[in-house]
Amino acid sequence: MPPTVVRLSGLLIGCSLSWCIHHVDVSAASPWKRHTIDDTHRGADGVRLGDFNGDGLPDVVTGWEESGLVRLYLNPGSAKATQPWPASTIAKAKSPEDAVPIDLDGDGRLDIVSSHEGKQRQLLVHWNNTPAPHSDSSQLLQRQNWTTDRFKQLDGVMWMFALPLGTIDSRPALVVGAKGPKATITLLLGPATHPRDLTTWTTIRLRDAGWIMSLRAVDMDLDGDLDVVFSDRKGNRRVAAWLEQPDDPEQMWTEQVIAGQGREVMFLTATAERCLISTRNSDSLDCRRAGDAWHVTTLDHPAGVNNGKAIERFPDDRIVLTANTHASPNRDLPGIWIRDPQGNWSAIDPTPAVKFDRMELIDLDADGDLDVMTCEERQNLGIIWYENPAR
Repeated sequence: MPPTVVRLSGLLIGCSLSWCIHHVDVSAASPWKRHTIDDTHRGADGVRLGDFNGDGLPDVVTGWEESGLVRLYLNPGSAKATQPWPASTIAKAKSPEDAVPIDLDGDGRLDIVSSHEGKQRQLLVHWNNTPAPHSDSSQLLQRQNWTTDRFKQLDGVMWMFALPLGTIDSRPALVVGAKGPKATITLLLGPATHPRDLTTWTTIRLRDAGWIMSLRAVDMDLDGDLDVVFSDRKGNRRVAAWLEQPDDPEQMWTEQVIAGQGREVMFLTATAERCLISTRNSDSLDCRRAGDAWHVTTLDHPAGVNNGKAIERFPDDRIVLTANTHASPNRDLPGIWIRDPQGNWSAIDPTPAVKFDRMELIDLDADGDLDVMTCEERQNLGIIWYENPAR
């Protein structure tokens, strides 16, 4: 049956009305080798990348939600990447839901911003006070070289995710998303001088929200500045959409719908031409753009995998999906899968009853193909990466 096209919020949305049942075989391909970066704590919640020591390799920051830790991991290079990575606890704070590298004060050193829900309900900044930009590993891993402050004006909100947005009018820009009462997507703009005084940062509410899962910085209208692609999974405005950056950042950021109205949309990945959106249902959404139109088709999950979490795409159009099978009716199912271009799914890791999170696709073993880095919370696999097998 051909796609049906409808108009919603000024955009054409193409919706496939047909469901394709694809072959699923947990044993169809050998599991990918799993390598552990850290499994010594509980509740690893997200992986975010940044080069802290200037060696050209992506380091990792992660919030350990149940252990109440924000930790930094320094990439040891491809020869040692299969071993646990050198690490340090940068700060202790309750319920870290996300941690992301960003040079917030413009001194050439990557700082870390962590988002906290639960009882903490704060947005914290962990300042990098090492002696020089691109300090060596021993200095970066000394906790005394890090101090913590907070955006007091944002206290009391369950912050879920933070997105560096480069600079706007030469001012450092950070977008943050929340869940629950008083949830918003909010833009933070630093002052021209003394950016470490967080009370002087301008806060601009971009949108009310129910539960923000994803924030992505993409120039969606190709006008030279970064827009904000987001997924909001709860409430009466749940949707995957993007906010168009205006010439004056304090003016309205126009919301442009992509797909998923009324659905529980989870993590997404996006370019200006294509957006993949996982849902907490039995399918994901593959959205392809033609002008102002988004033509949306459904990608069925592996049979029985209902609680989708994150989705990413390889250059050869294979798709990786993570899920929370720990909370599924069938807990015997794996939670990380790969789909070939013909639509066949196979499990990357057969471990059942797992809860994975967002992913990064990156070549960690320097063999010329992309590996999968992620984290897992329920079987305490921790921060891990899967080695893309040679094909």
